[in-house]
Amino acid sequence: MIWLLMLIFFLIALYLFAIFPRFSKKKELLKYQYVPYAHRGLHNEEYPENSLKAFENALRHGFGIELDVQLTKDKEVVICHDFNLKRACGIDKEIDACTYEELCQYSLFNTEHTIPRLKDVLDLIDHQVPIIIEIKQKGINCEICKLTADLLDTYHDSYIVESFNPMAMHWYMKNRPQVIRGQLSSDFSKNKDVHPVMGFLFKHLCANFLSRPDFIAYDIDESHEFSFQLLKKWICSVGWTCKSEKEYEKVKNDHTYVQVTGKETFNTHSPQGNILY
Repeated sequence: MIWLLMLIFFLIALYLFAIFPRFSKKKELLKYQYVPYAHRGLHNEEYPENSLKAFENALRHGFGIELDVQLTKDKEVVICHDFNLKRACGIDKEIDACTYEELCQYSLFNTEHTIPRLKDVLDLIDHQVPIIIEIKQKGINCEICKLTADLLDTYHDSYIVESFNPMAMHWYMKNRPQVIRGQLSSDFSKNKDVHPVMGFLFKHLCANFLSRPDFIAYDIDESHEFSFQLLKKWICSVGWTCKSEKEYEKVKNDHTYVQVTGKETFNTHSPQGNILY
């Protein structure tokens, strides 16, 4: 019986070791928590998501900015959510198979706008508002982290980073420990690109030992998951992504702040509370 109790105690201790975040940045994180952010910019039919105009629109309305970065074939850090260009540009090609010059030939969502580089977006924002940067990294190659960090080093404390890939946040933990970092997660059981075992570990935040995140960003449809519910009592939690005012009202009390769509379906002229657009 005593061996069984010791085994149970060991497994509980191992689980807690695996999921626990970093607590030392809670004070620094406060200034980011109550800023409303434009998710992929404040986009609409005229200003497509993750375009310079969407970011300009966000600045004009007084919002911080959330954006996604990934790497081109010629090692340019560009802003785009999907790894594949099919949804955004109608071209069935991976971004990392294209040079930046090639990307400039493709229009975003049938508009005049094209995929911007991170350096151009940083020049536009120019420290006016804080930025949430999602690192879109495939596998364990962290080159995107290094090149992004090199561009962001002059921004000091004006940005925070997050990623679904714990290896990206592990890179930041080892190489930029001063930067606030967050772990994105969801239920990966329906994602065929993720091995079931890894999906289980990611869903239950058991890879947190690799990154020791300062905050957790979780899919609002899956945020009943036990590990997330446990951790949100201790650190900042983000719910993503609400698509309507009704959905926001339903989940707003479950998270420190909530991301909603950037299509101006909410009151974008009065940024307040715990909304991230």
